[in-house]
Amino acid sequence: MNQSAAHDPGQLPADNRRALRQVARAARKAALATVLAESGGAPYASLVTVALDHDFAPILLLSGLADHSRNIAADARVSLLFDGTDGHPNPQTGPRVTLTGRAARSDDPRLKARFLARHPGAAMYADFGDFGFWRVEPERAHFVGGFARAVWFDAPFGLSPAVADLAAAEADMLAHMNDHHADSVDRIARVHGGAEGSGWHLAGLDPDGIDLTREERFLRIAFPAPAEGAEAAKAALIALARGGAQT
Repeated sequence: MNQSAAHDPGQLPADNRRALRQVARAARKAALATVLAESGGAPYASLVTVALDHDFAPILLLSGLADHSRNIAADARVSLLFDGTDGHPNPQTGPRVTLTGRAARSDDPRLKARFLARHPGAAMYADFGDFGFWRVEPERAHFVGGFARAVWFDAPFGLSPAVADLAAAEADMLAHMNDHHADSVDRIARVHGGAEGSGWHLAGLDPDGIDLTREERFLRIAFPAPAEGAEAAKAALIALARGGAQT
C-alpha cells in the first residue's frame, strides 16, 4: 500500500495566501475539473496526481487518451481542488484550495524532474508516447480555511519573483543534501516529520517547505516562514537540519 504523510504544522498561518500555498503544496493529488468537449460544455471532474512548481504552477502528467486531455485540447481552462481536510471529523471545518488557470503542454525537463521526484512510480510510464506533461498557468485561487475563512486571491498568491532563483538552484541543492548530508535528511524526517528509520531522500524544495520520500512514503514539511530565494531556502534547510522549531 502506498503510504504518505504530511507534517501537520498545527494551526494554519494567519496569512491566508501563505496558508493556501501550504495546503496545496502538501497535496499529492487533486480533483481536476475540465469542460467536456463532447457534451456541450458540461463540467467533468477527474482524479490526477500533481506537483507544484516554485511559482505555484501545477504540473500534471496526463495520458492523451484520457477524457480530461481531450477536454483541455479543446478548452484550456481548468480548475484543481486540493483537499486538506483529512483527519477532520467534519470535513467542512478543514482547509481546501480551488485553483483556476489554463493548461498547456510542456517539454521542460525541470518540470518533469520535479514531478517524478514527488511521484517516482510514474517514471514507469512517463515516457510512453501517449503521456505528456502539462503546466497550469495559475490565475486565481479560492481558499477555504474552515468556517468563516473563505477568500479569493489572484496569482501570484504572495510569492515574489525571487522564486525563479530557487527553481534554478533546486537540483544542485537537493543533490548536495542527498549525497553529502544523508544523515541530516534522516534527522529532518525524524524531528520534523515524526518518521522513523533511515534512507529518506530530499525530493523537493520550494519557498514554503520541503518534500521527503522513502520508498513509497512521502513527507511534506513546511518552513516556519516563506523562503523564496535560493539563499533563504538554504538557510531554512540548515535550520531544519539543526533541529530548529517548526510552526
